[in-house]
Amino acid sequence: MGHLIIHIKLFFSACLFLISWTIVSGQIQHGGKPFDITAGLKGEDVIYVLPPPDSFEIEALKIRNLEGGLKVLQFAIERPLDIGPRTHGAWIEHEGYRVWRAHVISPGAKSIGIVLDPFRLNEGASLFVYNPEKKQVKGAFNWMNNKSFGVLAVDHIQGDEVIVELQVPVGQEDYGELKVESISHAFLQHCPGDFGCSQACEIDINCEEGTEWQVKKRSVVRIRTITQYCTGVLINNSAYDGTPYVLTAEHCLNTPSQASSALFYFNYESESCFGEDGSLDLSISGSTLRSTGDSLDFTLVELSEIPPLDCKAYYAGWDLTDNPLPGLVTIHHPQGDVKKISMDFDNVSIPGSERDIIGGGELLDYHYFSFWWVHNWDYGSTEGGSSGGPLFLDNKRIIGILSGGQASCGDSIGYDQETNRIIFDKRVNVNDYFTRMNLAWDYYPEENRNLKNWLDPINSGVGSIGGYNPLTNQVRPVITKGKFSLYPNPAHDVIYLSGGEGSGTILSYTISDLPGRLMHTGFFPRGNPYRIELDGLQAGFYIISIRSSEGTESVRFIVE
Repeated sequence: MGHLIIHIKLFFSACLFLISWTIVSGQIQHGGKPFDITAGLKGEDVIYVLPPPDSFEIEALKIRNLEGGLKVLQFAIERPLDIGPRTHGAWIEHEGYRVWRAHVISPGAKSIGIVLDPFRLNEGASLFVYNPEKKQVKGAFNWMNNKSFGVLAVDHIQGDEVIVELQVPVGQEDYGELKVESISHAFLQHCPGDFGCSQACEIDINCEEGTEWQVKKRSVVRIRTITQYCTGVLINNSAYDGTPYVLTAEHCLNTPSQASSALFYFNYESESCFGEDGSLDLSISGSTLRSTGDSLDFTLVELSEIPPLDCKAYYAGWDLTDNPLPGLVTIHHPQGDVKKISMDFDNVSIPGSERDIIGGGELLDYHYFSFWWVHNWDYGSTEGGSSGGPLFLDNKRIIGILSGGQASCGDSIGYDQETNRIIFDKRVNVNDYFTRMNLAWDYYPEENRNLKNWLDPINSGVGSIGGYNPLTNQVRPVITKGKFSLYPNPAHDVIYLSGGEGSGTILSYTISDLPGRLMHTGFFPRGNPYRIELDGLQAGFYIISIRSSEGTESVRFIVE
């Protein structure tokens, strides 16, 4: 019998609604069903039983979830495998198909996910993964699920047994390449990743506290890695070109293999305030590692696919301020639960020494001065699974991402009749730490390790940009310090530029397209506002750089 250990690589297809006859979630599947074969496949030929996992390892991981200081949630362990149709399992002919099966048992698993590497099926072959009772069936997966990197990860099946079934038409000898490389053995069942797992003081994003965040919330995604739950945020770049970058924590994703095996869920939320469970049907699997820290807790990945319009994705803006005003928000997935919002109305600070990292633990693996220190949440809190959640300014731009801390929901101490809400003791809801974007921006000497290289590809030098909403195609001006305004935007054949207080004397301008090609240049006569003709500019996005006596500023606009 083969012995196995996990190495899950969750490569799912794009963010679309599922088409299948069975209970499924989060993956593109292509109809069909496993065969009902009750004879001809002997148990000793197809069953592979793993040894029980190390109970001490699992207990240590559970303790780490509670005491590690970081707000990641580990729910599974990896167990490698090496099972394929050419070396293991058994074949049988049935109803015009050659059918191969392997039955894997990992004792004590609450659920099992599998990774297929390589996965390159030829047209005609189909794959299913299911539990013995066929109450949960994933598939069919076929040649349309092939990825350039040759891997397919299949989401979890409840219980400690899974069956893998390959169907190939009789007469077709070459089905492609297929091997079960690993499984993900979940050791937590209740309740990480399930609806309602988070603590009682957490606030659904569709409660009144989230009213002003209904567009920006669409940038926040739930991340499920091989073994962990985290949060991430889809983030804009200065080219406004819709490159699908997701920012999260380094302790969630920090290697190419981890990035390629992550699953990113969009819009997992209750439709109403403290309502029912949300849908997990919108997801993208796989990403490419672009930038990550070590002494700073941040990672930037690029999704394997651009989120389709069904995802209603929003690319959040960012701000490199070193002096954030009071009034901060984080949106996150505590315990892998539906999307929540937390608020702090006071000032944040930067820790002055390691003594300010209250609770310490694994947070001390990172520079103490790399954090924004949230001293006390006024509404909501954070938990395991919240790591990587964005910290937003009141202007709804990102200034940091969550690493960890002590904050948690206190006991209920009363009831507010006016708001119809339970009142919680806030004395324990303290001390969370978010990695500062303005430090991760250009901290490392290697350019590719910094956020700047990826989030300012046109080298605009801007310190703050707004978000990008593919659904509306409407763009607000990008103004670095509020010195200039441009209108109308979108424009047709002319724009007007005005300088505000402190802008200085405007001297000249250049207009470039997003790849950086110079399209227009000119000098300004005296007057305010200034009229600029857009002769010869085709529809698209452009950057105008304005040189004044105070320096150079850049504003982005669109020509319809």
